[in-house]
Amino acid sequence: IPIKEDTSSVQVLNKLYNAYINSEPKTALEYTMQALEISLRLNYKKGIAFCYNNIGVFYKNQGATDKAMSYYLESLELNKEIANTEGIAYSMNNIGSVYSLQGDFDNALIYFLESYQLLDSINDKKNVVGALNNLGNAYLAKGEDYRAIGFYKTAQKLYDENEKGSFDPYLNIGKVYYVRGEYYRAKNYFDKSLSMNEQRNNITGQAYAQHHLATLFYAQNRLSDALESEKQALFLAQDVNNIPLLMDIHLTLSELYYALDEVEQAFDNRVLYDAYKDVIYNDEAARKLAQLEVTYQLLEKEKELELLKKENELNKLKVANTRTVIILGIMGTFLIMASLIIAYVLKKNKTSGILHG
Repeated sequence: IPIKEDTSSVQVLNKLYNAYINSEPKTALEYTMQALEISLRLNYKKGIAFCYNNIGVFYKNQGATDKAMSYYLESLELNKEIANTEGIAYSMNNIGSVYSLQGDFDNALIYFLESYQLLDSINDKKNVVGALNNLGNAYLAKGEDYRAIGFYKTAQKLYDENEKGSFDPYLNIGKVYYVRGEYYRAKNYFDKSLSMNEQRNNITGQAYAQHHLATLFYAQNRLSDALESEKQALFLAQDVNNIPLLMDIHLTLSELYYALDEVEQAFDNRVLYDAYKDVIYNDEAARKLAQLEVTYQLLEKEKELELLKKENELNKLKVANTRTVIILGIMGTFLIMASLIIAYVLKKNKTSGILHG
């Protein structure tokens, strides 16, 4: 069915992206790519920026953090250009999520905080929940669970008041209680998270909930329950190809199988963990390679400039030599003409003197 090329179609296609990103990410990507094509033809900058954010989320979930960051930065630049506060907040939040994934939590906090302040300034309560969750995640990763729980509780309160948010306020609170060793309370929140994501058909959310239940059971030495939950998490994470989560799952499976004396399975999962880790962290190698390529290109440009300078100097020398030759030629011609004139005048005077004598 032909799609009408207007801004409404862009918005509909991006809503379809949101509906599928956590269950069928490739389908979601197709929708936002269609939206991008229309936005580019219409020069609809708000739509282009929104699509760039969406594409960035897709690549982040695939573990391609450099690609994700490049799309987020383009989105941020466009949103600033059109003074789209909501869009700026989304872009900053997403940039923060990449820093967080790379373990740079201080930079992540800077972007999360600015995103939260912008969303709060326009009273976007639904998305403030996500910003608060991200702030909590960064503080929890830094070992500051007392600060993290404050952000998570505020997020839960807002979520309960507004209900139809797209974020999960329960999983993160469960993580804090898990870190504190309060396993009963942690499990209660993980179960709530799983139930909510099952109702939403959010495959990614279900995978995270099952993974955290597995880590909880493992900590309680309930190895068979842990293995069952982690297998469920693996199945779900594979379905959406969430590379960062798959990395964590295979690490836990490796530890579980080792604890169960299934050494071969433990080894296989450790190999898979290392493979997924390479997918994520090879971006760093790619950045270094890109920098080497830029340096090489710069050196080549400098060589070209040196050659151009030498060519210019030679050309200037040739021009100067040509001018000298011309000037000398003119001077020579002038001297010859002057000599002829003087000779002519002298001869004429001599002839005139003979006639008068």
